[in-house]
Amino acid sequence: MNATPADNIGIGSILRETYELVSVLGKGGMGKVYLARHLRLPGKQVAVKVLHTQEEITPDQYARFRREAEITSRLGHPNIVGVLDFYGQEDGAPCLVMEHLKGESLSQRIRRGRIPFPEVMFIARQIGSALHAAHQVGVIHRDLKPGNIFLVPTESGGVVTQQVKLLDFGISKIVTSQTLQTVDDVLMGTPQYMSPEQAMGQNSTVDARSDLFALGSIVYEMLSGISPFDDEVMMRILYRIVQEPLVPLAPRCPDVPESVCSVVEKALEKKPEDRYPSVAAFIEALTGSPLRTLAEATAEFEVASPAAPRTGPSVPAPVPGPTVVGRNPRSAASSAPASVAPDVAVEPSPQASVPQVAPPAGVPAKSRRPVVIAASLVALVGAVVSVGLLRREPPPVEPAPALVAPPTVTARPPAPTVTAPPPTVTPPPEAAKPTVEEPSAATPERKDPEPVAARPVARPVSRPETEEKIPEDVRADLAAAERALASEQAEEALRLARRSQRKLVTGASYSVLTRAHCQRKDLTNARAQWGNVPSSEKAKVRQFCKLWEIDF
Repeated sequence: MNATPADNIGIGSILRETYELVSVLGKGGMGKVYLARHLRLPGKQVAVKVLHTQEEITPDQYARFRREAEITSRLGHPNIVGVLDFYGQEDGAPCLVMEHLKGESLSQRIRRGRIPFPEVMFIARQIGSALHAAHQVGVIHRDLKPGNIFLVPTESGGVVTQQVKLLDFGISKIVTSQTLQTVDDVLMGTPQYMSPEQAMGQNSTVDARSDLFALGSIVYEMLSGISPFDDEVMMRILYRIVQEPLVPLAPRCPDVPESVCSVVEKALEKKPEDRYPSVAAFIEALTGSPLRTLAEATAEFEVASPAAPRTGPSVPAPVPGPTVVGRNPRSAASSAPASVAPDVAVEPSPQASVPQVAPPAGVPAKSRRPVVIAASLVALVGAVVSVGLLRREPPPVEPAPALVAPPTVTARPPAPTVTAPPPTVTPPPEAAKPTVEEPSAATPERKDPEPVAARPVARPVSRPETEEKIPEDVRADLAAAERALASEQAEEALRLARRSQRKLVTGASYSVLTRAHCQRKDLTNARAQWGNVPSSEKAKVRQFCKLWEIDF
């Protein structure tokens, strides 16, 4: 393709009878980005990127421009700018229609000064999520820099946060692509954020760890306010990237945990094999929480959904009895078969014996509704009467957790045998005494209806797990963090909890981290830490976070 430059495209131009160019948002060596309004949808604005060159557009330039549209559209990630359309004009100048982002670039944010540590972690996780999604389908960005990262103010639950949008996949590399070969000895990217292999022109060896190096440089700059390889001369920048040792991060930002500094410095190692194996591994080491893709979250949601099929051991056939043993007391009223809920063993209650009233066969569906309601009322009355009779004796049986219910529970004799002793046994006169400490030897059967919860096999599990063993120095940090939370000093609580984790990672530290993020009204990080909170702490954390309008 040897198209002529689009000199006639500018402000006021209408593209494809749809987009009117209103103003210039930005420009570079390859083209301009215009703000445009949609002529048929009042109020809708888009960004239109038009490829401009001083010479004819080469096939290589056109292929890269089109590939940017295809890659960005295919990724479809919330932290990657959305592409709406791509087409070429009649004169050959291709156009890329994208969502219009309102906010500022990360480079503009950094120019205002150092970014607070929690905000750096929040931004880094979103950048890492976008890169991880791209790397999973074999796409390497190769030009990651603060200018290609946009911060969009977003409101969620009454709290304003910043959503990261990754831009410009124009020089990205598709690992499996054979359509566009990358030539070595050509610098591709922005020198200040190039990896050593890019700085040496080894473009054929570039992989996901090159993007990781650029991300490490950006995190370094966000924390310290200084680029790790900053210089006014491009050749000196490249020399520092390839040859000079990295200036340590800790002296430039003493308030940042040393463990975080070491993680960032590992991402900036000269040799790719000395860095983290992936962006996901780097983010987990940096923030203490793994990345979760949308596909993983969707799979977990489907598993947790009541409509999803559940697998597990088969449930033995139930026998008549008054008790319901299981975690969910509502399971007794469910009409689902026992195989749908293998974690709950159900013994049918007396209402199962109430006759079901079937609607007449020839009655339409709508007119059957009163009959069904009447049948339900009959069943409900029968259940109430049956439960009242059962409550005379023995006392109500306390439900026990399904996971610890002994397998003999469903095989016990029916409850009516408890109220009527065997006719062959004649109790001695001592049995009439109300003494509990000295039971008669002639009535051993009376011990059988003992509540399940009182059996020795159920007691160890009904109590909380063994208390976590925490060294004194770690316990002191966590106690100080709790005091900081009580004083509404969330940042100090985060610092102390992370310091404790550098000594020993504990469930109590995740409890503090989650509550501190809730106190900061940082919903994303609070949810990220929530999965690590032990079950013994979840009720306390949930109650605390509700005070800050965050509900799990």
